[in-house]
Amino acid sequence: MTDSPKKLHILITGATSGIGYQLTKDYLLEGHHVYAVGRDDGALAELKSLGAETIELDLMDRDKVIEAFNEIEVVDLAICGAGMCEYLDMPNFDSASFMKVMSVNMGTLAHAIEGVLPKLIASKGRLVGIGSASAYVPFARAEAYGSSKAAIHYLMKTLQISLAENDVSVSLVVPGFVETPMTKQNDFPMPFIQTPEQASQAIRNGIKNGHDVIEFPKKLTLPLKALGTLPDLVWQQVSGKLNKK
Repeated sequence: MTDSPKKLHILITGATSGIGYQLTKDYLLEGHHVYAVGRDDGALAELKSLGAETIELDLMDRDKVIEAFNEIEVVDLAICGAGMCEYLDMPNFDSASFMKVMSVNMGTLAHAIEGVLPKLIASKGRLVGIGSASAYVPFARAEAYGSSKAAIHYLMKTLQISLAENDVSVSLVVPGFVETPMTKQNDFPMPFIQTPEQASQAIRNGIKNGHDVIEFPKKLTLPLKALGTLPDLVWQQVSGKLNKK
């Protein structure tokens, strides 16, 4: 007779949209206790009806994040999925848009990590950050989004080293294109686009198997990684063609 899976206490930021929303629902179906963090009242109400413990919170407010997360007793797994995307159209470099994307994508992650890390150290848990395959190769118009995701890649891989002595595992999720409200704005081809259900399955499988890096779909992420190792002229030409309006 096999033991039933351990019930985990899971905190998910960005839980009211896209990948985070799907992960919240799927983890609830598996019987875990989920703290769903977000700002969409309607989505929070639905997740609460499914059994989630909901936390309405602006993750850009550091003090409120620390205060809210201090109220949580146990976290075994924290998935930081909040984020946004805005594109830049050259030659107009909109520094306000650039800083907004950088601040949201890095700020929400940094605040969440600071708030939840003491819980993960206590539980010897796992921290998960959401990067992007766009960090592998520079893409035109993604100057802000890609830069923020490249920073997340560096941060999560550094934390894999620096938190090892605290027995906190760290995973970096590297998705390709996923059908979410954020990708609806894209006016360029999105090869091998995944459904939220596919993304959730890939992430949950990667976490369950203890993977440090969770990439999907491989038929997109592997070629992009290979492309990133080629001479600059090659990837500049390819990325430029992919991102034409």
